[in-house]
Amino acid sequence: MMYQIPFTISDVADLLSIQRLEGGTEDMFNVECPFCGDARGKCNFCVMRDGEIMNVFHCYECGAGGNMLTLYADLAGIQGEKRYKKAYWQIEKQIRAGGKISRQRQQEQERRIRKKKEEAAKPVDYTNRHEVYLALIKMLRLRERHKDDLRRRGLSETEICRMEEKGYKSTDESESKAIARKLIKQGFRLEGVPGFFINREGDWEIAFYWKNRGYLCPVWSEKGLLVAFQIRLDHPYKKQKYVWLTSTNMEKGCSSGSPVGISGNPDVSIIRVTEGILKGEIAYQRSGDTYLGNPGVANYKELKQALAFLKERGLKEVFECYDMDKRMPLECRKDYDSSCCECEYLKDGQEIEECPKKRVKRDNIRKGCLKLYEICEELELNCRRVTWDLGEDGYWLENYKGIDDWKTRKEQVVYEEIREAA
Repeated sequence: MMYQIPFTISDVADLLSIQRLEGGTEDMFNVECPFCGDARGKCNFCVMRDGEIMNVFHCYECGAGGNMLTLYADLAGIQGEKRYKKAYWQIEKQIRAGGKISRQRQQEQERRIRKKKEEAAKPVDYTNRHEVYLALIKMLRLRERHKDDLRRRGLSETEICRMEEKGYKSTDESESKAIARKLIKQGFRLEGVPGFFINREGDWEIAFYWKNRGYLCPVWSEKGLLVAFQIRLDHPYKKQKYVWLTSTNMEKGCSSGSPVGISGNPDVSIIRVTEGILKGEIAYQRSGDTYLGNPGVANYKELKQALAFLKERGLKEVFECYDMDKRMPLECRKDYDSSCCECEYLKDGQEIEECPKKRVKRDNIRKGCLKLYEICEELELNCRRVTWDLGEDGYWLENYKGIDDWKTRKEQVVYEEIREAA
C-alpha cells in the first residue's frame, strides 16, 4: 500500500539537493525547478493533500510533473522497463544508508496522515456549494479599484454590472469571521465547502487574508452551478496572479479542485475554450459567444467531463482559443523577463539564436492544445484552432496575447483545421 512506503517526495527532494523556496508547509512547498530552473514558485511539491498521500510535483513554467519515482528516475538518468523499481530501491538504499528511516519516523508519518484525515472535511456536492456561494456573494461588493481593473481590460459599465451579478466581488479580510457567522445564522452548513474552515479559536472563518486580497472570479459549471472561486490577486505573489479560494490543510477545510467554468449559454453547437476563468468571462461579455474557461492548459480531466456533458446537450464543434504563445517566435532578443541578465547562455558575451525559455513556454502551451484536440477526437467533436494578431510569417506579433486582450476586431480571426495546424 502507498502508506507503507517509508519515504516521501520531500525525502527525494533532499536526496537530489533540490532547493526549496521560502514559505510552504511540511505537506506542500515550492522549489527551484530542477528541470527549467524557475525560482519564482512555479514548481510545487505536494506530499499530502486532504489527508491523502500524494507525493507528486508539477512545474507551471515548463510543464514537468509526475510522482517521486518519475522525479528521481528522470534526474538520476535511470532508463528502461523497470526504471521505477530501480528508482525505488536506489532511494530506499540511500535513505537507509543515511539513517533517515526509522520505525519512529514511519509512525510519525502515519500520525500525520490520521491527523490530517481527522481535520479535513469531505467536500460537499456541487449543489450545496452553490447554495452557500450564492449567499456569500450577496454579502460582498465589487470595490472601485477592482472595477477600474475591469475597465482597464476594456469592459463597459454594463458588462461590469453583469459580471458583478454573477459573483465578481472583492474579498474582505476584515469580515472573514463575520461572513461565516452570518451564513451559519442563515442555516448553512460550512463543513466541506472549499474556502471555509475552523480557526485556532474554534470559530468558522472564510479564507480571506491580506495575502490573497483581490476580487473573486466565480466558476460556474456547465450545469449552471456556482462551484468555486479563483481570486485575482491585487499583488501577485512570485508572478502568480490567481489563486483558488480554498481551505486545504486547515481544520475542517478542503480543496476546491480545478473545475472549468462556463460563460454563456451551455445549449450551443459551438463552444470556445480558452485558458483562465476571467479570460473566458471577458471574451463572452465582449462577443456573446459561449466560452469554457480552463484554469490551466494542463487541466485535462475536468475539461473532458465538461465537454462530454455539453455534447449530450448538442455541442458539435470546439474552437481552441488558447493564448498566442502557441505561435510565439523563439529568437533571443534578451526580452523574456528580468532573468535574461543571468541567463547562462548569454554569459561571457555569447549570443544564441533561440531563447530556451521561450521554447519551453511555447512547447508547454502546445501540449495543452494537443491534449484538447485529443479529447475532441475521442468525443467525436470537430475542433478548430483560432489565431489572431499574426504576421505574414504566421508568427504572433506580440500585441494581443489572449482572446480577451484582442480588443480590435477589424483584423480577421483565423480558424484553422487541426489537421493543417498541428
